[in-house]
Amino acid sequence: MAHYDTPEIQKHGFFTQFSFGMADLHLEMISSIFSQFLLLYWETEIGLNIWIYTAAYVVFVIWNMLNDPLIGFFADKPRKYWRRFGKRLPLILMGGLPFSLALPFVFNTPYWDVSTYQKWYYFVWLLISICFYDSFYSLISLNHEALYPAKFRIDQNRRSTSAVRMTLQIFGTLLGAGAPLLMEYQNRESYGRMTWWFAGIGFLVFLSYIPGHLESKELRMRYEDVKAVREKQSFFQVLKIMLKQRNFMAVVLIFFLDSIIGASLVASVHYAVEYGLELESNYATFVLLGFIGAALIFIPFWLVIAQKWKDNRKMLILGVFLNTIFLLPLAFFWDIWSLVAFAAVLGVGGAALRVSRHPVMADVIDESIAKTGQHLEGSFMGIYTFFNRFALIAQQIIFAVVHTLTGFNPDATSQSDLALFGIRLHTAIIPMVLCLIGLIVFIKLYDLTPERTKRVKEQIIELGL
Repeated sequence: MAHYDTPEIQKHGFFTQFSFGMADLHLEMISSIFSQFLLLYWETEIGLNIWIYTAAYVVFVIWNMLNDPLIGFFADKPRKYWRRFGKRLPLILMGGLPFSLALPFVFNTPYWDVSTYQKWYYFVWLLISICFYDSFYSLISLNHEALYPAKFRIDQNRRSTSAVRMTLQIFGTLLGAGAPLLMEYQNRESYGRMTWWFAGIGFLVFLSYIPGHLESKELRMRYEDVKAVREKQSFFQVLKIMLKQRNFMAVVLIFFLDSIIGASLVASVHYAVEYGLELESNYATFVLLGFIGAALIFIPFWLVIAQKWKDNRKMLILGVFLNTIFLLPLAFFWDIWSLVAFAAVLGVGGAALRVSRHPVMADVIDESIAKTGQHLEGSFMGIYTFFNRFALIAQQIIFAVVHTLTGFNPDATSQSDLALFGIRLHTAIIPMVLCLIGLIVFIKLYDLTPERTKRVKEQIIELGL
C-alpha cells in the first residue's frame, strides 16, 4: 500500500519538475503559434471564405468530440507494458515526432485557385491537417496532465511543480511570441518557413521532457493494482462516471472559458496590429512580450500567496477574477504602447490563475479516485482536453460571427469603424463576459475546500490507491 509520507511520493526535485514542465513549454509554444496564425493565415493569406473555414471547424468539432475522450479511455485501458514501461510515457513517446511535424502540415499548403471549385481542396487540406494536429496534441497533453496528480502527491510539491510548469509554459508562449519576427503579413511562404523552424525546436524540446515523465516502480505497481477493475468497464460506463463528478465539470467549465480568453487574445493581437494600428507583424511580438513579462514577474509572488493560503479553491477564484476583469482595458487601446501596457496588466491576473490551475485539477482527480476507487486520470483528461481544444473552436466561431456582422474585409488595408470595433469585441469584451458568467457558476458549484481535500487524501490512503 502506498502512503503519502514516503519520500518517493512526497518529493520530486527541481530537475524532475523542470523536465516534466518542458512538456508544457512544447505544448504552449506550438499551440500559441497555431492560435495566433490559423485564422489569419487561412482568411487573409489563402483567402478562404470564412464560412467555408468555419464549416471545416464544424466537422472538426465532431472529430474532436470523439477523439479526446476516446484517447483518454484507451490510455486508461490496461496494457501488459504498464508494469515494465509505465502507463503514460509510451504514449507520450508515440506522439512526440508527429506533433512536432503537425504545424508545418497546417501552414504549408499547395497553390490552388480559391475562387473556383478548388477552394474545396483547401477545405479538405485544412480539415485533415487540424485533425492531425489535434490528435497528437491530445495524445501528449492528456497523458502529461494525467501523470501530474499521480506523480506529484502532496499539495506543497504540487504547487511548486505547478509554478515551474507555468513558468515554462510562459516561456513557451514567449518563444511563440517570437514567431512574428520570422514571418510577414501578406507573405504566404513566410508562414511555412516559420513553422519549420518551430518544428525543429519543438522536437528538441520533446527530447528534454522524456526524463521527467519516467514512472517509478511504485507508480507502475499502483497501475497494476487497478487493472482488474478497469478491464470490466466500457467507454460509456467510464464517461458516465466522469460526467457525474460535479467539481470536475465545474473546473472543466472555468478552464474552457479561460481558454477562450487565451485563444482570442493571441489571435486578436495580429488583427489589432495589422488592421487596427496598421503596423508590421514584428510589433505583435511586443504585445505578447508585455503579457509574458508581467506573468513571469508575478508568478513567484502568487506562489508565495498560494503556499500561505493553502486553499486552491480560493486561489483559483482570485486568479480567474483578476484574469477576467483585467481584460477590459484591452478593449480601449489607442496605439501600440497602450496595447502592450494593457497586455501586461492582463499578465498579472494570468499569473495568479496559472499558479492555481494544476493543483485544482489534481484535487478533482483525487476526489474522483476516492469516489470510484479507480485511477481514471487519462479518461478525465480526455474530457478536459476536449473542452480545452473546443475553446479554440469557440473562438473561431466568435471571430466568424463578429467579422460577418461588422463587415470585416480581409482584402482591405483600412477597415470601417464598425469592423475595427469588432476586433475590440473579440479581443476582450466577449471573452470577458463569458468568463464572468463562468466564474459565478464555478463559485456556486465547486466545494473542494482545504478540509475536504484533506479528507479525500485520507480516503485514498485507506483505499490503498
